[in-house]
Amino acid sequence: MSSAMSETMIARLLEVARHKVVAGMAAMGNPAPDIALQLAADLHAIAGEATLLERPELSRAAREGEDAARLLAQDGAVEPCMRSLRRLGYLLQEASDALRDEGAATGRPTAIIAAKLLIVDDSPVAALALADVFEMHDYTVRVASTFDKALELFSSFAPDVLVSDVHMPVLDVAELCRRFRASAADRRSAVVLVSGRSEAELRERLDEIKPDVFVSKLAGAVAVVTRVNAVCRDLFA
Repeated sequence: MSSAMSETMIARLLEVARHKVVAGMAAMGNPAPDIALQLAADLHAIAGEATLLERPELSRAAREGEDAARLLAQDGAVEPCMRSLRRLGYLLQEASDALRDEGAATGRPTAIIAAKLLIVDDSPVAALALADVFEMHDYTVRVASTFDKALELFSSFAPDVLVSDVHMPVLDVAELCRRFRASAADRRSAVVLVSGRSEAELRERLDEIKPDVFVSKLAGAVAVVTRVNAVCRDLFA
């Protein structure tokens, strides 16, 4: 198979698979058994094609999703299926980005295994989704959705990096960052703030908090991981 033909087939696989993942996640609001079984069949097909195109990581993730979808059809367990779809969706995003970037040797940033991350978001779903991404890169991750839980983890978990959303109506992010820096005063640490808004929109708030890094969620999960990896390389160099 020629290189051009292979790239064309991979691009087609990624496009179809991402469409199936989006449709599958949309269906989680009403996961009837027949819908779950159709999702399992779709993921089975994706896994098979990924194997043929020598994309074993995509194949494994699709097969995990297939198993989760079959479990969903049996007992209505939505969360394992959602997690599998999120993981597969992230891998598809990585692969698509790498395919577009002809100069990249790999679409995955280097993992920094030593780093411990605490993700704080007042939406537990959003926090877990981001945690899934970092765990795929071999980080040790904990999540918190309240101020008190975050403070508890500052002590018991001793994270190297705090990754927090900028805007949380029930949580004072400036105070959270101040407390984290105080708790980590005897070790190297970093504050990473993320938001669905752009840096320009948040300039005043960022000037107040002074994070080590700000990453807009609009840039995608790959960009968030890449920036955190850069921070951790500096911390542990």
